[in-house]
Amino acid sequence: MSNENTAGAMPGAKERVVKIIDNVDRLPSLPSIVLALMDVVNSSDSSADDAAKLVGQDPALTSKMIRLANSAFYGIPRSISSVSSAVVILGFNTIRSLVLSASVAKMFDGKHSLDMDRFWKHSVVTAMTAKIIVRHLMSVRMMDPESAFCAGILHDIGKLIFSQYMPEDYDAVCNYAKEKEISLFDAENTLLGINHAQMGKILSDKWSLPLDLEYSLVHHHNPQNAGEASYLVNVIHLADVIAHDLGFGMFDDEVCIAEVEQCRMELKIGTADFDKIVQIIEGSVDKSQEFLSTVIKG
Repeated sequence: MSNENTAGAMPGAKERVVKIIDNVDRLPSLPSIVLALMDVVNSSDSSADDAAKLVGQDPALTSKMIRLANSAFYGIPRSISSVSSAVVILGFNTIRSLVLSASVAKMFDGKHSLDMDRFWKHSVVTAMTAKIIVRHLMSVRMMDPESAFCAGILHDIGKLIFSQYMPEDYDAVCNYAKEKEISLFDAENTLLGINHAQMGKILSDKWSLPLDLEYSLVHHHNPQNAGEASYLVNVIHLADVIAHDLGFGMFDDEVCIAEVEQCRMELKIGTADFDKIVQIIEGSVDKSQEFLSTVIKG
């Protein structure tokens, strides 16, 4: 846990954070179906039937998947009526995104100090933007757009722990960030002595997330430290900044740590390409409501 910038820490906040970390086993665990599905996705021997059988064990997930597959969010020109068809057409990593998103939303559906509609809207817009960036850069570097989408959905999950398990403290963090006109990341460090990226690392370790997802949780505010995952993490950082610039933050005028020029340099995105990416996401934002209503709230 970081000891930086703790001079202004709230009385008792550090002890409450330590208690959460010490009781990490009490934090939500990923459902067995999610763990099994990640194994299927990561195995070269897996088939679409393997994934379909897993998802088919959960009627709620089955319903969400088929509804979303038939929505304008994916724009598939044919009707999909079965899980196996959805897996074949959407692909393993898309299914992983859907199942992880639905599972995380269900695990953290308690009372929060954050506006959860805004939290999930930010997460989904960041995810959509990350996916668009990766697709736009396919000629430069091959990367799965759905892995970027999944990383975008999960990148701020550490905030959910603060918001649900330390609601009064995190409400004070948000107010401090507004008052001082600083980022939540910096306000967390100052008042709690730990930030949502570090808390995300604790949860990622508990869940045994793949390294690409873990690095996106941990380094999305400092992509220069992401090592072998730097390409994906730069994508998530840039997507996060774009989402904020379009008005999808935790609250109005939220300050966002932005290293846009460095990210664009790392990703080799010129001004014309950047403007085109922003234009595409502006035209796609309305579709995010379908993902929210079907997967997160459905």
